[in-house]
Amino acid sequence: MKLIIGVAAALALGPPAAAQELSRPSSSLSITSATRTVQPPPDAKQAATWEFRWGDHPSVRFGKWFRVDFRARFQGDVRRSEAAIGGRDEIARDIARRRVGIDGAIRGFVDFQVEGEIGDDDPWRDVYVNYSQFNAVQVQAGKFKLPFSLDENTSATNLDFVHRSRVARELAPGRDRGMMVHGRLLRRALVYEVGVFERDGDNARPKTSTRVFGDRTTALRLSSHPFGRSTAPLTDLVIGVAFTRSDVPEGFPNLRGRTALGASFFPSNLWVKGRRMRTGLEARWRPGPFSVQTEFIRVTDERRGQSVEETDLSRFLTDGWYASATWAATGERKSQGLDTPRRPFLQGGFGALEVAVRVEELRFGSEKPSSLPSTSPRAFTVLGNSDRALTVGVNWYLNRWIKMQGNVVREEIRDPARGPLPAQPSFWSRLIRFQLTI
Repeated sequence: MKLIIGVAAALALGPPAAAQELSRPSSSLSITSATRTVQPPPDAKQAATWEFRWGDHPSVRFGKWFRVDFRARFQGDVRRSEAAIGGRDEIARDIARRRVGIDGAIRGFVDFQVEGEIGDDDPWRDVYVNYSQFNAVQVQAGKFKLPFSLDENTSATNLDFVHRSRVARELAPGRDRGMMVHGRLLRRALVYEVGVFERDGDNARPKTSTRVFGDRTTALRLSSHPFGRSTAPLTDLVIGVAFTRSDVPEGFPNLRGRTALGASFFPSNLWVKGRRMRTGLEARWRPGPFSVQTEFIRVTDERRGQSVEETDLSRFLTDGWYASATWAATGERKSQGLDTPRRPFLQGGFGALEVAVRVEELRFGSEKPSSLPSTSPRAFTVLGNSDRALTVGVNWYLNRWIKMQGNVVREEIRDPARGPLPAQPSFWSRLIRFQLTI
């Protein structure tokens, strides 16, 4: 933690002179360092040379043939909630992420990324290669996020809130090993992603649990910029739809209801077996300093032969939605990013300041209830529960490396008797995050 604070202080005060010089990209092929520049001989204009740069990230390049960027991200959180387990206030401090990695390209035909979490028993996050010669057809293989959910596929560095929406965290698949074909069609107005993966992601899959999850998964995502080639205010509008399909073996499902800070409000102690289907709808619009984003996700698990008479039960249903909006109070355009504010803190400015609000709901129950609901593991109609939350946040981008976020969350459990505070249906949580990205 002391190392993170020291690096952050150095970045906030400003980069050293050498780093500032390196941040200006070279227009010629040369070997650039903090102390000297070696130019190629006059008769070697076409020869590629090694070059080191430091812009947003440290980078090594060999002409136009090879590029590798070095990246690191550290996030520290302070959390407090009235819904702590045991019914008492709790303050938690931890390092949410200690992630390092590289990404790059070879001859413009192959992209790659290797990213891992320091100190994790399963450290690897994104590890893949992508054949990118043609815009219309590209092939990606390795471990990466399934093409499902706009919020889930947004990097943690660029989130508008400390945590992703509940539907993205609990219902979207997350990462897994697989292969995907993707590309842009119709003059880049339509983006498609279709892939086959070993399982249905690691988002809600506990590391030490006997709960069941989807096996081999097929995924499809289509998104469109319907006004992308116009100059109208809707030019940045994106709409999309996504699906996944897999089979779940007999057992208790891994999809469970948890509050913003992880307390249980629906344990999903019921038997499932059969096909799991996910459906997602998404939209985003970023006009000027504003942005609006929304998603709906629905997951159904079959319960074949799970009644006491070994007949089929109604499908277990989990769904939810969110709608969020942000406003860059200092005037930056949201579509161009706020991580490089107009007047960064290191240049004597205030940085970029953003206000964000989100409303969301996560629900559990039966797809077609036709009898009295029950908590029995083999009940035809599941006695469900839901959690609705309102989050208000402020984001402060000091410069391209440092970001601070503060969130206040109010949650309301429909059936508080099965929530973290049985005598209190609503409660508050507060979160602060410090982020350092290199």
